[in-house]
Parts: sequence; structure tokens; C-alpha cells
Amino acid sequence: MKRRDFLKTSFVTLAASAGMPGFLERTARAAGSERGKILVVLQLSGGNDGLNTLVPYSNGAYYAARPVIAVSKKEVLPLSGDFGFHPALKPWMGLWDSGELAVVQGVGYPNPNRSHFESMAIWHSADPLARETEGWIGKLADRWGDPFCATNFGSTTPLALRSSEVILPSIDSVDRFQLKLEPKLDAAYRELLAQPVEGYSDKGKTELLRKNLVQTLGNTARVQKSLAKYKAGAAYPKSGFASNLRDVARLIAADVGLRVYYVSLGGFDTHAGQPEDHPKLLETLSSAVSAFRSDLTAQGRADDVLMLGFSEFGRRLTENASAGTDHGKAGVMFAIGKGVKGGLHGAAPDLEKLDDGDPRFTTDFRGVYSEALDGWLGVPSREVFGKESFAALGYLLR
Repeated sequence: MKRRDFLKTSFVTLAASAGMPGFLERTARAAGSERGKILVVLQLSGGNDGLNTLVPYSNGAYYAARPVIAVSKKEVLPLSGDFGFHPALKPWMGLWDSGELAVVQGVGYPNPNRSHFESMAIWHSADPLARETEGWIGKLADRWGDPFCATNFGSTTPLALRSSEVILPSIDSVDRFQLKLEPKLDAAYRELLAQPVEGYSDKGKTELLRKNLVQTLGNTARVQKSLAKYKAGAAYPKSGFASNLRDVARLIAADVGLRVYYVSLGGFDTHAGQPEDHPKLLETLSSAVSAFRSDLTAQGRADDVLMLGFSEFGRRLTENASAGTDHGKAGVMFAIGKGVKGGLHGAAPDLEKLDDGDPRFTTDFRGVYSEALDGWLGVPSREVFGKESFAALGYLLR
């Protein structure tokens, strides 16, 4: 099933059920227009240690502060004379060499918060004061008027996808995908289906609407049929995270019209045993992302997809007594895709000038978001962030 059919049957039904003519008009316009670029957001939950991800291997302060957990110089995968990847990120070296991987250093926000909950809420809402109840992706959905413009892979929709106008879906598994309405909406849906055509001012439009509503009852089967045609263009590793990325690739290949996908990988709260746990997480991340990119290439969609990865904060410079690291502030982000200007971006934190033991942030994360909005999705970032604007970092090709 093509994207236009999926949008017309699903969007119109939800709009009609909720009784929102303005919403219906916007979604109808969206369904009839070509979409373009896709953004895949990767959340590394728990606070990824940026210093052991992008290793400052020429910096003596790094090794002095981490006598047990530091990545040795001989193990580092050099990216420059001063910085290199953790060896577990070896699957990413092909992306780096081809110029499709950008790493943004020193990312954070003013008055940083070390609480998982508070900091993640700030990243999700793009509001350092945590006043916003909408997510930054949810605001995109408001602008597009489109309840299927974005989806999260997981059981609970994160704040990032919370919208004031639409309900963005979460998907546990594409194979079990089905459209479900809340009881009140379902009752309205059934009532509308039962209404006679007579009495409407425009009989033709009413008949078309009712036809779309009836078609929606069989929509799930058509989606599954379209997905069944997918053949993976790469061998994915065995992990839940990799399975989610494979599902993203399936939906992209099926061309169902989603513009933003949100996928999470947890476990990065490495307070203890970091030398054992962190490499496994980075290997899970890099191997799955590499397979996903190879799959997109095989599907002919690699040019259309930008991946953006973040974590709620970095870790402290000094290791703790449990061979781990505690909650910090500045971290690293990454962007992957054909539209990326590969390399290191932003200023690396000065490890000699710390903020209460933490590397200071040098790049506001909203600037990274803004460039993805302005330069990739073609959405003016001011419509999401209000009057405040952020200079482009230059990690996207122009």
C-alpha cells in the first residue's frame, strides 16, 4: 500500500471521529503532498559517557582522572590527532571514512541538571526551564496537523512526541501493528458510519468520507501486506534495538509516510563496572546503526534519512570507586547520513576548567535540533523554539 492510501484512510478516519473539521482539512492537505526527508532520533537513555565514546586520547587530564576506566591510546580508533572512538565503535569507521558521520562535542544546556527525569524532560521539550508540556517532535506534529507524521518504538510515548493537537503512536512491533481508537473515539466512529447520507450539504464529499472510513477497517491488513514484501538488505545483529531499527527500515521501505521515527537504547547509567558494560552498549549501538544504513542503501532510501543521536547528559570526568562514572553535564551527539558533513563539530570541553567536576557544555543542544529542522526537515526552527534562534553548527551539507 502506498503512503497516500495509508494517510487518506487513517488520517481522515481519526479526524472525522474526533469531529475536528480544521484538523481534517490539514491532514487531507498533508496526505496529498509529497513528504521528502526522514529523521530518525536515537535516544541513549541513562547518560552516555561521552569521554569514553569520543576519547580525548592526547589529553593527560583524561588519563589522570580515569586510571581504571580510561580507553588506552593503543585501543583508540583515531579520528584526529586528539580524539578517537572507543574500539567498540569500529562498525562506524566506514561511515566516518565516507564522510557520513558527524560528532558534536560538548553538548548540553544552561544550568544543567543531573537528574535523569529532569534532564530528559529538558531534552524532550527543548526547554531548559522545563516549563513546556509539549515535546519538540510533538510541535512538529501540531504544525503538520498529522497524527502519523511520527512514531515511537516502545510501549510508552515519550514527552518528545507529546502534542497538544494529535496523539502520536507508539509501536511495540510492526508485526503486531494495528490501529486502535480510544473507546470514546471508537463510539463516534461507529456513529458516523451509521449516519445516512441525506441531510449533508455535499453528498459527494460525504460518500467519499464514508468510503474512506469503511476502508480503514481493513487498513491493518493492507499495511501488513505491504510490509511483507520487504526483504532486508543487511544482516542485523540480535538485539531489541537492532530489531527496532529493522522495523524502521521496513516502514521506510513500505513508504507509509512517517517523517520522524524515535528509537531508544537503555543501560547507559554506568555507575559501576563501566569497562564491562559500556563497550557492549556501544557495540550494540554501532552494529545496529551500521546494518540499518546498509539496509537503507539496499532499499534505495539512504539519501532520504538523517539519524540524530543524544543522551540526557554526559558523565563526570573523574571515575568513581566502583569503576564507573557518575552523572555529569556535557556530552556528545552524533548525526549520520548522506546529507551530513562528516567530522568533529563544536568545541571540545576544556578538561582543565570544569564545572563542579564536570566538563562544561560548549554547544546548546537546541542548536543541533535547529539545524535538523531548518536544514533537513525544512521546518523553520522558530516555529518550534519560539523567538530564540541558534546558529547552525554546519554538520549538514548545504
